[in-house]
Amino acid sequence: MALLLGSLPVIAQSPKPETSRNNLSLDEIVTRMEVARVRNKQMPPFLLTREYKMFHGDEARPESQVKAEINVVPPHQRDYRIVESSGNDRGEKVVRKILDHEATVEKSDHSATALVRENYEFADLGRETFKGVNCYVLGLKARREETGLLNGRAWIDPKTFDILKMEGTLAKSPSWWVKDVNVVVNFGQMAGVWTQISSDAMANVRMLGRYTIQGRALNIQTGDALAMNARPRRPTERYHNGVPATFIYGTRR
Repeated sequence: MALLLGSLPVIAQSPKPETSRNNLSLDEIVTRMEVARVRNKQMPPFLLTREYKMFHGDEARPESQVKAEINVVPPHQRDYRIVESSGNDRGEKVVRKILDHEATVEKSDHSATALVRENYEFADLGRETFKGVNCYVLGLKARREETGLLNGRAWIDPKTFDILKMEGTLAKSPSWWVKDVNVVVNFGQMAGVWTQISSDAMANVRMLGRYTIQGRALNIQTGDALAMNARPRRPTERYHNGVPATFIYGTRR
């Protein structure tokens, strides 16, 4: 089963952007977005629990469910372990591919999938209200064909310049088996951490039909909470900023 990369449910058509002009130029908006991205990476280590559900066709019950703990040490370290998995093992295989991809792209100073000029050509699509916020809406055109990039739109908070939502189609299919991958990702704050709150994606898999993957952030533990919930400390275990070294350097899969 090829990577669906966050295969999400069918994307509902959004209302057209408002016709009013932005107060800032496109260049200013993008610059402030890039600054916000750097700011959001300046945070202590945290442990994110995320749940994934995979659906086949129009079935109401998931074909598989997977829960993962994702250990993040900003700016570039990320690891994970699967803590629960049920149903078809295809779901766990896809989730592992998603999380492996996330870990790989975060290793570089300039993420290969970040919403920055190196990865995207941007267009000013005006303003549109999303969850009560009159957002800047930017058109996204990937600068290269890569599975982690989208062709679509992004909604930007006009005060913080954080990304609230992204939607579109993958710039490159993950494999020959997977086509027409539509993605929606929502962002928000949990326990003081700006992170991906949910991801919904839908893809057509050759000979198998339509598959949908829904990802949801369930919980975030930061700082002291990580140390309190860690495995019993071994006599030789090292700590880094109050976090067990196994969370930072070890592979907990």
